[in-house]
Amino acid sequence: VVVVVVVIGAGPHALSLLLRLVEPNPDLMDEGERSHMASKAGTRARTHATVRKELKKKRGEADVSALKGVQVIDMHGEWLAQWQLDFGALEIAHLRSHADLHPCPFDFQSLRVWAEMHKRSDELWPMHYLNRADCHAAGYKGPYVLPGSKLFADFCASLIARYRLNAIVRKGTVTDIAIDAPTDGGACTFRVMLASGETVGAKRVVCAMGPGPMFAGMRANMPFWCNALASGAPRLAHASELSAWLRMGA
Repeated sequence: VVVVVVVIGAGPHALSLLLRLVEPNPDLMDEGERSHMASKAGTRARTHATVRKELKKKRGEADVSALKGVQVIDMHGEWLAQWQLDFGALEIAHLRSHADLHPCPFDFQSLRVWAEMHKRSDELWPMHYLNRADCHAAGYKGPYVLPGSKLFADFCASLIARYRLNAIVRKGTVTDIAIDAPTDGGACTFRVMLASGETVGAKRVVCAMGPGPMFAGMRANMPFWCNALASGAPRLAHASELSAWLRMGA
């Protein structure tokens, strides 16, 4: 059996992708357009009342039919499990991305509106360190708040439940991917090999594992300023390397 899509990893990026596939009325604005909409009253941005109404809706089987033939394979078998382990180990209180960068496909304001609905707006951290005049000059007009880590995780959990995504995640560790050339002039297919010995055939594969040693090319990117430290430091490590070590209490 060949499934339509295999997504490797069940983190925020995989979640964002699949939610966008099933949302019939997605927010398709880019970052600049969203910033402009948020700063101008009377624009085509949706009202908070409209967003609240949408966030209360439950999706039926027909609404998520686009996910038939989709499998998400994750080493934990749960959405955002590794993300939450890493954030817990590193004691990250809030995200570095502002509150309008999140997986909800319907509207860029969704997380802030959801926080307001659940009386959790106090979990949005003000970005005191930014000079707003400089930001405006560069074209960024807000928001100037960062979501707390638990707020973001709970918001994502609400999306997973609303779009009925729990059922498509399975536990497994991918060890390799093989490409099978087409025999009839069509598109190639893929074989996704698991540590259990099972092989899953797929028409398309999305690698959404984040940094790490799983496949060539999926490497942790160090910030530019680390270059100056490299010569004098005995070792530099990316956060993805540290989280497992910290969880062991070393």
